[in-house]
Amino acid sequence: MVVLKGIPSVLSPDLLYVLAKMGHGDDLVLADVNFPSSSICACGPREVRADGLGIPQLLEAILKLLPLDNYVPPSSSSHGSCR
Repeated sequence: MVVLKGIPSVLSPDLLYVLAKMGHGDDLVLADVNFPSSSICACGPREVRADGLGIPQLLEAILKLLPLDNYVPPSSSSHGSCR
Protein backbone atom coordinates (compact mmCIF):
# COMPACT_ATOMS: atom_id res chain seq x y z
CA MET A 1 0.00 0.00 0.00
CA VAL A 2 1.26 3.49 -0.86
CA VAL A 3 0.84 6.10 1.87
CA LEU A 4 1.20 9.78 1.07
CA LYS A 5 3.31 11.58 3.63
CA GLY A 6 1.47 14.02 5.86
CA ILE A 7 -2.02 12.88 4.88
CA PRO A 8 -3.92 11.32 7.78
CA SER A 9 -4.85 7.72 6.98
CA VAL A 10 -8.43 8.22 8.25
CA LEU A 11 -9.24 10.41 5.22
CA SER A 12 -10.66 8.34 2.38
CA PRO A 13 -9.80 8.98 -1.28
CA ASP A 14 -13.37 10.23 -1.84
CA LEU A 15 -13.07 12.74 0.98
CA LEU A 16 -9.64 13.87 -0.21
CA TYR A 17 -11.12 14.47 -3.68
CA VAL A 18 -13.96 16.57 -2.23
CA LEU A 19 -11.53 18.59 -0.09
CA ALA A 20 -9.28 19.21 -3.11
CA LYS A 21 -12.20 20.59 -5.13
CA MET A 22 -13.41 22.93 -2.39
CA GLY A 23 -12.98 26.66 -2.76
CA HIS A 24 -13.76 29.84 -0.85
CA GLY A 25 -17.28 29.86 0.48
CA ASP A 26 -17.86 26.12 0.06
CA ASP A 27 -19.39 24.30 3.01
CA LEU A 28 -18.46 20.98 4.53
CA VAL A 29 -20.88 19.32 6.95
CA LEU A 30 -19.55 16.81 9.45
CA ALA A 31 -22.59 15.06 10.87
CA ASP A 32 -23.56 11.97 12.79
CA VAL A 33 -25.69 9.13 11.52
CA ASN A 34 -28.94 10.97 12.34
CA PHE A 35 -28.28 13.77 9.83
CA PRO A 36 -30.57 13.37 6.77
CA SER A 37 -27.72 13.48 4.25
CA SER A 38 -29.30 11.01 1.82
CA SER A 39 -32.27 13.28 1.21
CA ILE A 40 -30.23 16.50 1.21
CA CYS A 41 -27.57 15.11 -1.11
CA ALA A 42 -30.05 13.61 -3.59
CA CYS A 43 -30.16 16.79 -5.69
CA GLY A 44 -26.93 18.62 -5.13
CA PRO A 45 -24.25 18.27 -2.49
CA ARG A 46 -22.12 15.15 -2.46
CA GLU A 47 -22.37 12.69 0.40
CA VAL A 48 -19.11 11.12 1.58
CA ARG A 49 -19.51 8.68 4.43
CA ALA A 50 -16.89 8.12 7.10
CA ASP A 51 -18.49 5.27 9.02
CA GLY A 52 -16.70 4.31 12.21
CA LEU A 53 -14.99 7.67 12.69
CA GLY A 54 -15.98 10.23 15.28
CA ILE A 55 -16.45 13.83 14.25
CA PRO A 56 -13.55 15.10 16.44
CA GLN A 57 -11.17 12.56 14.86
CA LEU A 58 -12.35 13.43 11.36
CA LEU A 59 -12.17 17.19 11.99
CA GLU A 60 -8.64 16.94 13.38
CA ALA A 61 -7.51 15.06 10.26
CA ILE A 62 -9.21 17.53 7.87
CA LEU A 63 -7.74 20.57 9.62
CA LYS A 64 -4.24 19.20 9.06
CA LEU A 65 -4.82 19.65 5.33
CA LEU A 66 -7.42 22.37 4.93
CA PRO A 67 -7.47 25.61 6.91
CA LEU A 68 -10.78 27.12 7.93
CA ASP A 69 -12.07 29.94 5.75
CA ASN A 70 -12.83 32.78 8.15
CA TYR A 71 -14.38 35.07 5.52
CA VAL A 72 -18.01 35.86 6.27
CA PRO A 73 -19.87 38.07 3.80
CA PRO A 74 -21.65 41.03 5.36
CA SER A 75 -25.31 40.40 6.13
CA SER A 76 -27.78 42.40 4.05
CA SER A 77 -29.87 42.89 7.17
CA SER A 78 -27.12 44.46 9.29
CA HIS A 79 -27.47 48.15 10.04
CA GLY A 80 -24.13 49.07 11.50
CA SER A 81 -22.30 47.49 14.37
CA CYS A 82 -23.91 46.68 17.70
CA ARG A 83 -21.91 47.02 20.89
